[in-house]
Amino acid sequence: MKIGKVVQRNIPAIFKYCETQDQSEFARLQDRQYSKETFDINYPFCQPVSEIGQTEHIRYWKDNHIVHGVPVRVTSQWFNPGTSNSLQLLQKYLAKRGIEFDDTPYMFPESSPDAALATNRKTRGRYKLHAIGNGQNAVIRFILGQLGDEQFSAAHWDDVITSFGNSCAYCGAKGDLSMDHVVPINKQKLGEHRIGNLVPACRSCNAQKGSTDFQDFLTGDPSKIAAIEAHMAKHSYTPIGDHKNISLILDIAHQEIRQLADRYVTIIEAMLQDEKGDT
Repeated sequence: MKIGKVVQRNIPAIFKYCETQDQSEFARLQDRQYSKETFDINYPFCQPVSEIGQTEHIRYWKDNHIVHGVPVRVTSQWFNPGTSNSLQLLQKYLAKRGIEFDDTPYMFPESSPDAALATNRKTRGRYKLHAIGNGQNAVIRFILGQLGDEQFSAAHWDDVITSFGNSCAYCGAKGDLSMDHVVPINKQKLGEHRIGNLVPACRSCNAQKGSTDFQDFLTGDPSKIAAIEAHMAKHSYTPIGDHKNISLILDIAHQEIRQLADRYVTIIEAMLQDEKGDT
């Protein structure tokens, strides 16, 4: 097996060690000289994604890893035995830190029947198939909805409706009102499921506003914008705003949901294929 695949197998254990055993090791792994002396590689073992220049991206694998809250990528510049002793150095590094060396192959190498199944599956089109994007977005909403330790009940929500005069916060219509996130709860806007980010909305405004920020939706109506901002201030809600690292982390989560779904579909299809072969 190529050394790159062996390294990739051991990355999670190395970063787990950095988080649970030696936090300073994470900083050392970002040092070029330390990486050269430790693994005989010419680039830092890992670098924060935000610090990898455009011309250096090809030197790092595309997979993002979150270590101490920092998204990082690991260098792909490893050489097979015969041209380098990096593999032996990697084994020595792991053994010294009590990390079990994992040299098992990837579950689905490119030449395997399972990989072929995954490739074929991705080309299929099925009318009204439940889109993976729905699941991805649901997970993002769940993550954002769980941030912080705020709690509120149906009674608190009823108080919010009352404070807006039992009417839509956007147009003032009364009647059938639903809960709307003032700052959309998605990976672009980073809204949260907090009482200060929730207002009553009529079905029409809720549908029209969609993923639009309330200030953009209410352009030309400063009084309603002010009323919503007062509601946010009353409940101590401060929007996360444009936070690149959080957006990047949610992008990773978004990608991993697709990869997870693909993985389990492939596993099940391989199992079914094997069962057919046995009959």
